[in-house]
Order: sequence, then structure tokens, then C-alpha cells
Amino acid sequence: MRSKFIAAAISIAALSMPATAMAHGDKSGPAGGGGAGQAQLAGQSAVTLQGALSSANAQQGAVNTNAPVNVGGGHPSGGGSPCGCDQPSGNDNGQKPTGKPSDGKPSGGSNSANQIALNGAASHAGNSASTKQANTQTQTAGSSCSAACGGAGQAQLSGQKSLTGQFAGSSANANQTATNADTPVHVAGSAVSGDKGDSPSGGDPSGESSATQGAGNLALSGAGNDATTKQTNNQKQTASSDCQWSCGGAGQLQASGQSAATLQGAVSNADANQTAVNGNAPVNVSAGSISGGDNSANQGAFNKAGSLAGNRSTTNQTNTQTQTAGSNCIAACGGAGQAQLSGQHSFTGQRAGSSANADQTAVNANVPVNISAGDISGGDNSADQIAGNGAFSGAGNNATTNQTNTQTQTAGSNCIAACGGAGQLQGSDQSSATLQGAASSANADQTAVNANVPVNISAGDISGGDNSANQIAGNGALSGAGNNATTNQTNTQTQTAGSDCAAACGGAGQAQLSGQQSITAQLASSCANADQTAVNANVPVNIGAGDISGGDNSATQFALNGALSGAFNSGTTNQTNTQTQGS
Repeated sequence: MRSKFIAAAISIAALSMPATAMAHGDKSGPAGGGGAGQAQLAGQSAVTLQGALSSANAQQGAVNTNAPVNVGGGHPSGGGSPCGCDQPSGNDNGQKPTGKPSDGKPSGGSNSANQIALNGAASHAGNSASTKQANTQTQTAGSSCSAACGGAGQAQLSGQKSLTGQFAGSSANANQTATNADTPVHVAGSAVSGDKGDSPSGGDPSGESSATQGAGNLALSGAGNDATTKQTNNQKQTASSDCQWSCGGAGQLQASGQSAATLQGAVSNADANQTAVNGNAPVNVSAGSISGGDNSANQGAFNKAGSLAGNRSTTNQTNTQTQTAGSNCIAACGGAGQAQLSGQHSFTGQRAGSSANADQTAVNANVPVNISAGDISGGDNSADQIAGNGAFSGAGNNATTNQTNTQTQTAGSNCIAACGGAGQLQGSDQSSATLQGAASSANADQTAVNANVPVNISAGDISGGDNSANQIAGNGALSGAGNNATTNQTNTQTQTAGSDCAAACGGAGQAQLSGQQSITAQLASSCANADQTAVNANVPVNIGAGDISGGDNSATQFALNGALSGAFNSGTTNQTNTQTQGS
């Protein structure tokens, strides 16, 4: 029955009128006066829809190589300028050209180039909405009628509705490919060698790869929504009368309806993909020997991906209703009739999804390859490699709902005989539903290779140098998802009816109805995956006929791998109802 009254009041409140209204009624006359009739109707509606999309993509390809190529017969030579001959030649990568290709021996210069490649992408999307609805209604009725006076009739109806829908999506992608290599390639017959620029006088010379490479890759993404909704309703009715005989009691009605719905969704994604290659890899497809120098290149590769998605919603609903009816009637007085109806409804749905992916492939190797007949002589691999990989992801929701209803009714009478009792009704309904979901995922995949791997597919001997390379690989993934919901429902109802009646008095009728409903559903899911493959090896391979002679493997490898995941839910619901009746 109470809900029907509230529904009827809200439907009437759809007639839009000013939010702040004041009405005064003053009836003066000796007798037989009709009571003042006052009505105030207010309707407020607000709809806010927001959508923000942001995308940042950074793609970088950095190549710093010394790669002479010869498809036909001849001797590729890097490191020396031509001396009036037909030999292809190329300058050193970072060295002074001193080559002498006229003696018929191939010569590849050393690779001591320095390369610094930085790549980053950042993206952010956010929405912020603030909605305030305030309604103040005041009615005052006074009468100087002395006898047979009709009571004042006052009605106040208020309806407030608010809908806020927000969506923010952000994506940051950083793709980086950094190559710093010494890679002479010979397809036809002849020997392939790398040196420091001096031409050999016999045998197979060897060059070195001492290049320094620093590659940094970063992707950051953030998406957030912030919504604040405040609904405030103040209703005040005051009726006074100087009527002394046969006076009608004042009739007062206050009806308030408040509705707020907030829908939020934030999605953030950060992807950082990095491929860093720093190698000494001469290749010979046909007959000929391969002589590769030492690989002492330094490589530092850093990769990071961070993602954050969050939602925050605050809903405040406040309703204050005050009714006061006073009478100086002495005999045959009608009792005051007072009714207060309040309905508060709030719905908040939030979803935050965050994903961070960091993929890293770091290769620092000395890998001469001979597909046909020929000997392979590989130098030492003492390269230093530092590879760091990290992925961060966070998703969170925070919803706060406050519903406050205060209803006060006061009816006083100085009637002595044949007095009607005051009738007072207070009905309050508070409903709150909060649904939250937070999902976070962090993936860190790392492949770090620091190796000395000469390969001969056909006949030939393999002589591999020592592998004393140092490798430090760090890999980490961190993921967190959390929900925090707080719901406060407070209802205070006070009824006071006083009478000085001595004979034939009607008793005061007082009714207080209160309903509080709250639903809070939370889901937090977190996943952290850290996959690491660290290889530090001396692996000469010969598929055909030939002897393999591998040097010592005294390489130092330090690999760190970690994954952290956390999911958190916190829900607090407070329901307080205070009802007071006095007569």
C-alpha cells in the first residue's frame, strides 16, 4: 500500500515546476472561512552520457648493422676502401677503413657501433560527471478565522531522477625492433671472415663484434570514470489557526521520490613488444671457411607495460520532511491530518578491466653458420647481456551510496471538549543495489639468449671458443583487482501529537512505516603470469662429417622471475532506522 502511494506521488511529480517554491496563505474573517489550499509540484530529470576513447601507437624499427653481401664469386670485404680493384667493399661500422681486398681474401670489418633506441607510447581516457539536484519547498498557512473555519490543505510533491552512463577506453602499444649486428653473407664459393679492417695474408681472418646497444621500450595506458550524484529534497509545511469554535484540522501531505542510476565501464590495455638483437653472425651458403671473431658486445634491453582502469561513483540522497500543525481551537475541533511519503532508489553498476602484456626477446650471440663444405672457427663469446621485463596491471572500483531520510511531524491542540485526534502517517522506503566487477591480468614473457653457437650443416670441422658471457635476466608480472563498496541507509521518523482535551476527545492516530533494502555483489579476479626462458650456452653443432671442438663454458647466468597476483573485495552496509512516537 505504501509503494502505491509513493508511485502515485511520483507520477504527479512529472509535471515540471520550479525546484524552489514558497507559498503563503492568510485567511482573515470573523466566521465561516474556507481553509487555504496550497500545492507545490517539482520534477527534476538529468541524463548524462559520456564516452572517451584514446589510443597511442609507437612503432620503431632501428637497424645498425655491418652487412656486406656477395651473391656471386668474389670476396666480400668490409672495412677497407677499394684500391682500384673490382672487389666489393664497405667501410667499417665505427672503425677506420684500412682494408686491402686486392689479395683475394674476404675481409669483414668489426662492428663496434653504438646504438640507442628509445620507444614509448602513452594513452589516457577519462570521464568526469557531476550532477546536483536540489529541491526546496516551503508552505505556510495562517488563519484569523474565529468560528466554523475550514482547515488549511497543503500538498508538496517532488520527483528527482538522474542517469549517468560513462565509458572510457584507453590503449597503448609500443613495438620496438632493435638490431645491431655484424653479418657478412656470402652465397657463392669463397671464404667469409670478419676482421678489424686489415686484409688477411693467408688463412681466414676473424673480426669482432663489440657493439653496444641500449634499447628501451615503454607503453602506458590509463582509463577512469568519476561520477558524483547529489539529490537533495527539503519540504516544510506549517499551518496555524486562531479559530476557536468548530474548526477543521489542517491537512498536510509531503511526497518525495529520488532515483539515481550510474553505469560505468573502464577498459585499459598496454602492450609492450620488444625484440633486441646484438650479434656476430657471418653466413656462408656455399663452399668456404668461416672465421668469426670474438663477441664481446654489450646489450641492455628494457621493456615495460603498465595499465590502469578504475571507476569511482558517489551517490548522496537526502530527504528532509517537516510538518507542523498548531491549533487554538477550544471546542469541536477537527484533528490535524499529516502524511509523509519518501522513496529513495539507487543503482550503481561498475566494471573495470585492465591488461598489461610485456613480451621481450633479447638475443646476444656469436653464431657463424656454414651450410656447405668448410671449416668454422668461432671466437670467444664474452658478451654481457642485461634484460629487464615487467608488466603491471590494476583494476579497481569504488562505490559509495548514502541514503538519508528525516521525517518530522508535530501536531498540537489546545482543544478542551469534543476534539478530534491528530492523524499522522510516515512512510519511508530505501533501496540500494551495487554491482561491481574488477578484472586484472599481467603477462610477462621473456626470452633471453646469450650463446656461442657455430653451426656446420655439411662436411667440415668446428672449433668453438670459450663461452664466458655474463647474462642477467629479470622478469616480473604484477596484477591487482579490488572492489570497495559502502552503503549507508539512515531513516529517522518522529511523530509528536499533544492535546489538552478534557472531555469527548478523539485519540491520536500515528503510523510509521520503514523499509530498507540493500544488495551488494562484488567480484574481483586477478591473474599474473611470468614466463621466462634464459639460455646461456656454448653449443657447436655439426650435422655432416667433421670434428667438433668446443671451448670451455664458464658463463655466468643470473635469472630472476616473479609473478604476483591479488584480488580484494570490501563491502560495508549500514542500515539505521529510528522511529519515535509521542502523544
